[in-house]
Amino acid sequence: MTAFEQVEDFLTFSSLISICIATSLVYWIMSLSSSSKKDTFINDPKAFLQYQPYEPPATLWSDLKVIKAMWFAKITGTDLQERLDSFYENQADLYDSYRFRMLHGRPKMLQGVARHVSPSTSTDGIVWVDLACGTGANVENFGKSVREGKISRVYLVDLCQPLCKVAKRERGEKYGSNVVKVLHGDVTNFELEGLPPANSVDLVTISYSLVMIPAWEKCIQNAKRLLKPGGVIGVTDFTVAPDQSNLSQKFWKDTFAKDHVFLDAEHLNALKREFEEVEAAHDYGTLPYTPFFLKAAYYHFIGK
Repeated sequence: MTAFEQVEDFLTFSSLISICIATSLVYWIMSLSSSSKKDTFINDPKAFLQYQPYEPPATLWSDLKVIKAMWFAKITGTDLQERLDSFYENQADLYDSYRFRMLHGRPKMLQGVARHVSPSTSTDGIVWVDLACGTGANVENFGKSVREGKISRVYLVDLCQPLCKVAKRERGEKYGSNVVKVLHGDVTNFELEGLPPANSVDLVTISYSLVMIPAWEKCIQNAKRLLKPGGVIGVTDFTVAPDQSNLSQKFWKDTFAKDHVFLDAEHLNALKREFEEVEAAHDYGTLPYTPFFLKAAYYHFIGK
């Protein structure tokens, strides 16, 4: 290769990098300016729970810190907890402000929950268990109902220590540790200390977690064990969809697998087998700082 050709290749590569950076900046500005329009929902005045959008603010600097942690963090550890801790340690505090823009199924699932959860048969409010809760951000979407006592107790369960610390600070301290209880532990462990008794829970949610749990079937069984008759389960996650091309399925499977996230259409099939389906649907959504035409499939499921 001649010196001229080397320079030409370098300039071509530099141009591509510049285009990617410029596209990312435009996407970021557009995403922030339209964030208030993303999660719009009109509550049914007759519904027991009232859903509220939760969209924590982000900056370009905070996003870059998360991207650095996601792309360049060295995932270490011999088991799932150690891998989760190493991956989220440097991004836990910024987790919510970045991820609400890529977890498009969460509002749909929680809005479905708001439509279908009924008041508790007891004099107290309902009991809610959020399995693999992350930072417990789902609580913010029902913050009004928590304050009004319609939700009397929330159990936030997660295996990742850094995310549990955020959940305790942002949810436990905010709403009161007597109402919001954070449990550090494995969501597949039926004997986890602090969990409510079997057949006593009104609502169980699992958000973008089954894809990261090796024994995901046990997580579903634990949810089923906890729910009382007539209780509601809401689940949302990334998936591969039946109307998705083989090439697209392979691309997203390979991309997510690099972060130990494993897409599997069997998750939704299992939920439909284990619970009475109330509503279920799949769709596609973008991820921050990726081209608009790259959309990952996700589903949401409401069952009883």
